[in-house]
Amino acid sequence: MVNSICLMTKVPIHGLIKKRLSKDIGNCNSKRLTFLNIENIKKNLIRKKKYKLYFYTTPYKKFRSFSYNYNDSIFLQKGANLGEKIWYVKSLIKENFVLIGSDIPNIKFQDLVKAFHILKTVDIVLGPTYDQGFWLIGFSNKKPIMYPFRNIRWSSRHTLSDLTNNIRNNGNSMNFCKKLRDIDIIDDYCEYIRKF
Repeated sequence: MVNSICLMTKVPIHGLIKKRLSKDIGNCNSKRLTFLNIENIKKNLIRKKKYKLYFYTTPYKKFRSFSYNYNDSIFLQKGANLGEKIWYVKSLIKENFVLIGSDIPNIKFQDLVKAFHILKTVDIVLGPTYDQGFWLIGFSNKKPIMYPFRNIRWSSRHTLSDLTNNIRNNGNSMNFCKKLRDIDIIDDYCEYIRKF
C-alpha cells in the first residue's frame, strides 16, 4: 500500500509567499525558506517506494524551480479557508494520507513514518506546533470521518484545541505525532537560523 503525502504550499513567487513573515525578513528570504523546505521534503522521500508525494498549491502557475515542476502529482488548492482546503484535497486522495505545510524545516522521514504508523489505529493524526497550531494532519480511510473544521479560530492559540475538540465531538479517534516548529513569525525564523 502506498502512503500519500500532500505538501501544501503557495507557488514560491517573490512577494506571494509568507507575507506576514516577509515584512520582517524580506521577500527573498521567505522565498528561499520555502524552496529549502520543499527540497528537504523531496530529499526525505527519495527512493521511498511506499510513499507518494503530491503538491497542493496555488496559484496554478508554472515557474522554474530547483525544487519541483508541474506534473500529474499537482492539485490546485480550493476553498475559502484552511479547513475547506484540507477537506477538498481529502476528497481527491482516497487512501491514507497526511498533509503538511512548506514552512516546517525540521521534518525528518521518521516523523512521517510515525504519523502513518499512528493512522493504523486512529482516524486522524495531528502534528502539533509550538504556537498551538498543527504542522501535519492525516486521515485514515478505514471509516467515514466527519468534517472537523467548523468554527476553528485559525492562526490563534485556540486552533489546535478547537480542532481536537471537534474531532472528539464528531466521534472520530485521533492521536498526536511529534511536535515541531513552523516558521510563521520573526521569532520562529530567528530560532531556525540559530540552528541552521
